[in-house]
Amino acid sequence: MPPADLDRSRIDFQKYYFYGTILNVPPILLMYPMRTVRLLQQRKSPVPVSSSIFTVIRDVQQKNGARALFAGATVFSLGLTTTKILQFATYDYMAQKTKENDYFEIEVLKSPSVLSGVLGTVSAVITTFFVVPFDMVSQQITIAKAGADGSIASAAVAPTTAASVAPPLTSTTPSPSSTAVKTKLPIYVAGSFEPLQPPQTIPISESLKLQFKQEGFRFLFRGYCATLMSTVPFFAAYFPAYEYSKVWVRDGINYVRTMDFNKDNETPFPPPELHQLIISSIAGCCASLAGVMISSPSDMVKTRIQTEQRLQPTNGTGVKLPMPSLKWMDVFMEIWKKEGFMKFFSGTKARAILAVPGGALNFVIFDYVRSVSIIRDSDDMKPLTLTLPSTANQEALY
Repeated sequence: MPPADLDRSRIDFQKYYFYGTILNVPPILLMYPMRTVRLLQQRKSPVPVSSSIFTVIRDVQQKNGARALFAGATVFSLGLTTTKILQFATYDYMAQKTKENDYFEIEVLKSPSVLSGVLGTVSAVITTFFVVPFDMVSQQITIAKAGADGSIASAAVAPTTAASVAPPLTSTTPSPSSTAVKTKLPIYVAGSFEPLQPPQTIPISESLKLQFKQEGFRFLFRGYCATLMSTVPFFAAYFPAYEYSKVWVRDGINYVRTMDFNKDNETPFPPPELHQLIISSIAGCCASLAGVMISSPSDMVKTRIQTEQRLQPTNGTGVKLPMPSLKWMDVFMEIWKKEGFMKFFSGTKARAILAVPGGALNFVIFDYVRSVSIIRDSDDMKPLTLTLPSTANQEALY
């Protein structure tokens, strides 16, 4: 994300957006298995999921193959890269207008860290609308293909009677040995002494069609408010933490260079050409960690809402039963009462591993792309080459 105080007259943003988007795709695909682990640990499952990242990866690989770890990656990558372009454009436009209007006479906005946090949060809120459908569909694909059975339902379960599952015409929480648990589908409650037949296997494509038919376009934007409630605290901490961490890391580098072993050294440590990499990577890690810790409870609720296979439950006579509530507060209270406060931080380790290196790579890539996108007098004569930025450019950027 370009800093709010960057001189935009010196940047070729066509190069900036193009190379920034292209170079961000490999990190998304590389870290996608961590997203799969996070979703499996956060989803509502009758079967306990291990808190060990390596155990979850091993189980998915053994039962569904290594490709299952990347289920939904194409949809997610398409949505995220498209959204990045929109977010960067929104951020740049608002920063430009803010400066043109003399910061709207708000003194606190003249602080780079405050302005960066405000603009980053607002741009993220605006672009969330575009990323939610991709996020929604990719999560359901991931859960369906990387789940314990590799599908939403399993038809290899012998039928039982309603009397052994629930009282007549009532919906109850099933026991771990019940058919409803084994099939991993919404509860189907049969009438008195009617056989409770397991439903047939439903492919993820058919499930998505049924849910879309049932909810309409609202299905694609399910969890939009929950996403906002997760995005706002994340980016509100993310960008200010990056600005502050960047200053601390730069001061640390300057301190190291004044130490005795560096005074008479012709090649001081760390080398000037590595300053940008060190500052961007460390500050990006700190910023991502701060955002993950603050937004974890909201992210847990968002995942529960979006991964729910919300097909209309019916009883044995075909009467439709009420569907479970997916309102943010209802889901929050359900987790709190049934699973405890610490459940809100389930999947935090996988999310941190996903976000911390990802945040470092994000800032390294875009700081680097920004440096090679600076407009120079000789740009019309020379093709763009991806070389490390000079010391002069580093000083201009930091």
